Amino acid sequence: MELSSGFYGRSNPQMLSTSGGKAMGKLIEATHEPAGVEINMKPVLDIVEDIFERATPSAPGAIKQVDASEPDERAFHYSSLEQMMDVLSATINRISCEITYRLSIGEDAHSTTLAVAQIVKGYSWDAKIVLALAAFAMTYGEFLLVVQLYATNPLAKDVALLKQLPEILTRADLLKPKFDTLANLINAMVVVAKCTVEFKGLPSKYIRPEDPELSSANADIPSAVYWTIRSTVICSSQIMGLINMGHEFLSSTTDAWELSSLTHNINSIYNDLMEKLNRCRQRINERKDIEAFETLVRLFDAIHIDNMKILKALIYAKDDQPPLWDGTTKQRVSIELLRRKSVLLLISDLEIPEKELIILEQIYNESRVQPTRIESQYEVIWIPIVDRSSTFDDTMRKQFESLQAMMPWYSVGHPSMIQPAVMRYIKEVWGFNKKPLLVVLDPQGRVLTDRKFICLYGGEDMNWIRKFTTTAKAVAKTANIELEMLYVGKSNPRERVRRNMTNIELENLSHTLSDISLIWFFWVRLESMWHSRAQHGVTIRNDLIMQEILTMLGFDGSDQGWAVISRGADEMARAKAETFLKSLEEYTAWEAAAAEKGFIPALNDHFRSLRTEHHCNRLTLPGISVAEIGSIKDTVVCVDCGKPMEALLMFRCCTD
Repeated sequence: MELSSGFYGRSNPQMLSTSGGKAMGKLIEATHEPAGVEINMKPVLDIVEDIFERATPSAPGAIKQVDASEPDERAFHYSSLEQMMDVLSATINRISCEITYRLSIGEDAHSTTLAVAQIVKGYSWDAKIVLALAAFAMTYGEFLLVVQLYATNPLAKDVALLKQLPEILTRADLLKPKFDTLANLINAMVVVAKCTVEFKGLPSKYIRPEDPELSSANADIPSAVYWTIRSTVICSSQIMGLINMGHEFLSSTTDAWELSSLTHNINSIYNDLMEKLNRCRQRINERKDIEAFETLVRLFDAIHIDNMKILKALIYAKDDQPPLWDGTTKQRVSIELLRRKSVLLLISDLEIPEKELIILEQIYNESRVQPTRIESQYEVIWIPIVDRSSTFDDTMRKQFESLQAMMPWYSVGHPSMIQPAVMRYIKEVWGFNKKPLLVVLDPQGRVLTDRKFICLYGGEDMNWIRKFTTTAKAVAKTANIELEMLYVGKSNPRERVRRNMTNIELENLSHTLSDISLIWFFWVRLESMWHSRAQHGVTIRNDLIMQEILTMLGFDGSDQGWAVISRGADEMARAKAETFLKSLEEYTAWEAAAAEKGFIPALNDHFRSLRTEHHCNRLTLPGISVAEIGSIKDTVVCVDCGKPMEALLMFRCCTD
């Protein structure tokens, strides 16, 4: 039987070239007359793929065993598939008959391919490929059923006899290479079909036909359709050749070359389409991330009755697994446990310093000792930021799990739960840049430190407090900045501090803590942090946090008031009462600098311009014994000049 002839017969190398391939695509495009009916071809392709997988022969007469107890993953398709097949079965049968007839009269593969293209001209590009594959799957499946069953099933044996198959079925040495070659081509066709089906299913909301990634692929798909249909024709001719010519056909080296050439060509088409499909996926993900980011921005701008929408938007729960890991109970828990609670988001990469974790753990554990206190009514979640461009390998996994094991609070179950849009929001809106960041969410999910300027101030002079807060508010209004102020008194709050708190509230000068005991607790925490870092060998010379703690404690030890103003974790200015007030009163002198370089950098510059060589700083460290003074005196230096401070033993009796 003559199966092909001339230029368009066997796979001429010229046809397999890029220009030849595109020319074949143009021929297919000329037949394309879509009827406008959209059909989801994936269920059909699933069945076709299943036929090919189950029909793959191991040896003639050997039945491929399928565990009947295993659930069929495609079972859920069958009800809708049966309805779909009412529409498609006539087309599939017509393709099969057309191929069989044209090959039986000796028509070449190219003409047969174009004849099939005419049958499927009204279908979408992906449907053309899947329908042609389905037609061949019937031929292939029926033939392989006989191959697998003829030795054990009388009906199959009779059919094999009528088809003159027994002779070739005894030649396993020749049959297996032939089917191995066929299987390679079939696998190549299936993955191309999957690729085109996925292109068809790309969401039009995120990618459009005119986008370069998709338009380039659409230009290549007609060629993919031609070569896939042609490959089904060639494969069908191989099955017919086995039936009609027996062992003589098995030994044909020409056919083996053609199958290999087609397989190479189809694989090249697949690789090209997959590259473009990946670019489409990337574009879709980028647009989804932009949409998710904009949704997140709107979500934080909206008013909510609780914090659930915010927390669920920040932490992506997948696979129906509880998204949080409880560091105390060491098990997964629901995010619902945090409903209407204040939440501190600890944001960091996987390089968070252990010393900082120790301090945070100490503060957290102290808050758990008296959980009924107002300042203890919060929970902490660690939000790990891991670069998605790097593979989350075993080293990173162990690093993540090691940090997670050190934390008594909540953390996300896996870094992948923090989506790219959330990471972008954290970096762009909250200013995260590797350095650990704490973001406070109130019970409604609102951010309480959202780039506002926060000012802590202390002291006992009520006249200075009035001047300072009034001037600070006026400067903030002129500078167009949002300023929140909180009075934290002194470390030994007595009656004067209590009176100050009352006056500040009555005159609406600033915020105060709700109870005087909270002021005491604020200073005790600072002292505890100092003691903890000192015990771990940390000194003021090599640790910024230690410097700031000692600065605060030094301010508290003076007779003056003081203030610290900050925005986020990177900007801070601090000074004693008169220096701070004088700088604010002279705002017009550094207003231009504030507009150019920022409020806090300009304020720090003005502080430096007012500094003199003469100063007297005192630092009181409660709980230090005489024996301990010698071991710590070299670690305590003046915050103004950096020189070691003189250690003195002080006895005091102080009454209000």
